[in-house]
Amino acid sequence: MSELEKYFKSHSADDKTAGFDYQFYFFVSVLLDLKQGEKVGFEVKDDIHIEKGDGTIILFQAKHTVLTNSKGEPANLTTLDIDLWKTLGNWVDLIKIDKAVLENYKFVLVTNKGEGNNKFINALSQFHTDNNLSQIESLIKQIKSDTNDKIIEDYISKVMSLKKKEMSLFLSKLSLKTELDDIIPLVKVRILETTKNDDLVDPVYESLIANLLEAKYLDVKDRSKFEITFDDFKNRFGKCFRIAFKDKPLPKRYIEGQFPDNLEEQLFIKQLIDIEDIESGSPLIIDYTTQMLHTINLLSYWFENNFVLPLEMDEFNREAMFKWGTEHRNQYRQIERSIKAGEDLASFEPQIKELAQDLVYKLRKEDLNIAGDKFGVEFSNGHYYALSDKPEIGWHYEWEERYKDISK
Repeated sequence: MSELEKYFKSHSADDKTAGFDYQFYFFVSVLLDLKQGEKVGFEVKDDIHIEKGDGTIILFQAKHTVLTNSKGEPANLTTLDIDLWKTLGNWVDLIKIDKAVLENYKFVLVTNKGEGNNKFINALSQFHTDNNLSQIESLIKQIKSDTNDKIIEDYISKVMSLKKKEMSLFLSKLSLKTELDDIIPLVKVRILETTKNDDLVDPVYESLIANLLEAKYLDVKDRSKFEITFDDFKNRFGKCFRIAFKDKPLPKRYIEGQFPDNLEEQLFIKQLIDIEDIESGSPLIIDYTTQMLHTINLLSYWFENNFVLPLEMDEFNREAMFKWGTEHRNQYRQIERSIKAGEDLASFEPQIKELAQDLVYKLRKEDLNIAGDKFGVEFSNGHYYALSDKPEIGWHYEWEERYKDISK
């Protein structure tokens, strides 16, 4: 190795970068397991933490090594590994700040290092089985006497400073996960379990990682805590799974709606009756109400289950409103000129009803597009009925003056 190469090597941060990346990918794997009512944080309470629905907090320390053994595998977590004892010592500091930590917290050390013949790990596993505190305490004392490293000795002393009851509770809530090296494949397995399709794993993975990294940067930049609840993940990052449905049609399903007590009191029906598109008592009132409720319920289902993104829903509504607005202006262009010229609006009422009926007829032929799919004119009709029931649109020249006040 040349002197220049040695210089670059001495200033390289490859091992630290790998460690940071390891923490982040482990965070993502935890995030993908998030349940309703839970929250995950990155470098807030610890490297990673989970706040469970019952108030329990799990702290994770993620330790990574780039060192390998003769087989090319990650080096072992030895009995005197500084990563082990520094982590335990830091958690003991936390316990001494607030004794309630022992009641509400659990502690997990995660590492890509191998387990090897780690005496402490073996003793901890035995303690979890027989709850024999004296045996593991004796081992910890022996480990302390075996080291000449003052820093490691100080960390072990911190652990030994816990009272017996505290030590027992701390060890009962402590676990170590070694040999977790394939962290990116673990993340992809979590995605596969969600998408149920091998071909979708990489596109979802790339979108999710990119969006999470950006969100982490922006939150940290704004001095905000990077914590994500189940609802945050659904709302902020659910779009990353949209690729799973990109080449699939939106799911079709019929969802029954609750009919109102008086169908003719619905604003959209009032509007249609007023322009004489339908008559009071017509069986079409039931058909039109059914179409409207089906469309409303189907749109709600798609939106709530992330089949349709907010922007796609907005675009769908904009398209519907634009087409209505264009046709409405065109229908009444001549009447509007006559009104501006001073003619009496009431004298145009028969003509307005004919134009309004023609307007409804034109829009009933529309097949609106949502998220790249079309569901037919019946679905589109239902959406226009829903808009006129709010009412955001109308058919009569004076629809706003006639119906806006009724809706309040």
